[in-house]
Amino acid sequence: MKSISRREFVAITTAVPFAVPAILQSRATPTAQEIVDRIKQKIGIEWKADGVDTFKTGDPMTPVKGIATSAMATLDVLKQAVKAGANFVITCEPTFYSKADTPAPAGGRRGGPAPPDAIVAAKNDFIKNNQLVVWRFSDHWRQRLPDPVTVGLGDALGWGKLRAADDPRLITITGTTLETLAADLKKKLDIRGGIRVVGDPKLRVATIGLLPGTTAIQSALSLFPLVDAIIAGEVREWESVELARDKVTAGERKSLVLLGRVVSENPGMNECAKWLKDVVPEVRTTWIPVDDPYWRPA
Repeated sequence: MKSISRREFVAITTAVPFAVPAILQSRATPTAQEIVDRIKQKIGIEWKADGVDTFKTGDPMTPVKGIATSAMATLDVLKQAVKAGANFVITCEPTFYSKADTPAPAGGRRGGPAPPDAIVAAKNDFIKNNQLVVWRFSDHWRQRLPDPVTVGLGDALGWGKLRAADDPRLITITGTTLETLAADLKKKLDIRGGIRVVGDPKLRVATIGLLPGTTAIQSALSLFPLVDAIIAGEVREWESVELARDKVTAGERKSLVLLGRVVSENPGMNECAKWLKDVVPEVRTTWIPVDDPYWRPA
């Protein structure tokens, strides 16, 4: 590093009162890689290098001007990040439309290269032209205890004080009907059309289980005996949905509400933004929610 002479230091600080030399400012600005290294140190669990939580695009050595967290790095979210002055985007879900999550289009079923796609190219160009860095933070974030995505969803619904002390998935509310509960969820989470409900609309609901994100049948099997309703993000229709429907058909007073995977994860990435303010206090962190992608015909 080039040293600064006393004369140069005096000239800089007298020209602009209380100014910090640019060479010192650059040292104070962490890179995306340095921020990820801090996250790995602070996350509180063993970090697994072979998971999905890796850089997806951009140069990890880029100095970070601002951080944006989101459930998914959609093109709209990326545009909002740029407007907010953030060049490091931390996303819960894939950026490039596939499990592989690579900037190149996913290949076909036979393993050959996929044909060029204008939107994939435009998204790559936008990221490159704005010098963005995108990093996925999903598996390790959800392994924290209590699960911050479940806690975030409960808090967003106003149920923070209603959760069980030993399990943030379990909520006890004042009794209401399933129909009213679904309408309340739609309003509080600003869901346009993605919400779907299994069960009698007039069912009285007082105990609720939260399963944000995507969950397998085992989660529903373990929660249904404890609650009147499960509020989930995304499930396989031939698993948990059919389980819920057959329970209703068999006369059990149970129900299932599906919010959509990304909508259900939105509040959890708000929790991530709050957490990062302590991990990287010198960089501004902004949470950018993702809109419900669906609309419902009349």
